[in-house]
Amino acid sequence: MPKEKIRLDAYLIKHELCDGEKHALSLILSGSVLINDTPIFKPGTLVKPNDKIRLREVIKQYVSRGAWKLLGAFSSFPDLSVKDKLCFDFGASTGGFTQVLLEKGASRIFAIDVGYGLLSQRIANDPKVTVLDRTHIKDLNWDLLPRESSVFICMDLSFISLSSVFPTITRLANESCETAWEGVSLVKPQFELDSNFLVKGIVTDPKLLGRSIISVWRKIRKQDPTFRCLGLAESPIQGADGNREFLLRWKKEKIK
Repeated sequence: MPKEKIRLDAYLIKHELCDGEKHALSLILSGSVLINDTPIFKPGTLVKPNDKIRLREVIKQYVSRGAWKLLGAFSSFPDLSVKDKLCFDFGASTGGFTQVLLEKGASRIFAIDVGYGLLSQRIANDPKVTVLDRTHIKDLNWDLLPRESSVFICMDLSFISLSSVFPTITRLANESCETAWEGVSLVKPQFELDSNFLVKGIVTDPKLLGRSIISVWRKIRKQDPTFRCLGLAESPIQGADGNREFLLRWKKEKIK
């Protein structure tokens, strides 16, 4: 009887090539795991009995677990690229997303957060990074930001609905019609639903997950129909509170 296939993350754990689920995930997303000499970035990739698995390097050290979420976007959307692009990191916090953007070749990154002094110093000291602390997204304007032909935005925000964030992008876009906009936003259903639907802060009903995503995207499109969804994928790791989160890839069409 032929041996069954096994998920790559489960394979690493079974064969003691990692220290547990989180370590397996970080190894895979960092490109450190190869199947038949090909780097694999999806934890759910099935390993066949005759496949050769090896680790090629020590995992990169990221300043926060949030980095794995954005790495998941690059894994889920293979054509996604920020190389030589101006990038805005909304809700930069300690800089996990910013760190990934640097690794992926962004030309310049604005790390924006309402907090102060959160960004890791080794990220903040990078000459490509401009730190905008104590800055609310709604207060962004072109006096603070450079104008480029193409902008990439990533956002990992809490205690706020995405539908209240996108109007700022619309405003900035209307003030710079020559700029093309694309981004990846982390959808957190617990902040898109009424608290009555949560169980100790957790969304436990799978149906509500889909409903929250559809609802917030409809609100965004109602506010500005030039936003277009390019893809949706589940984040490879859950939020710190245990909630499932989703990576929404979008772009804003230029107004002709």
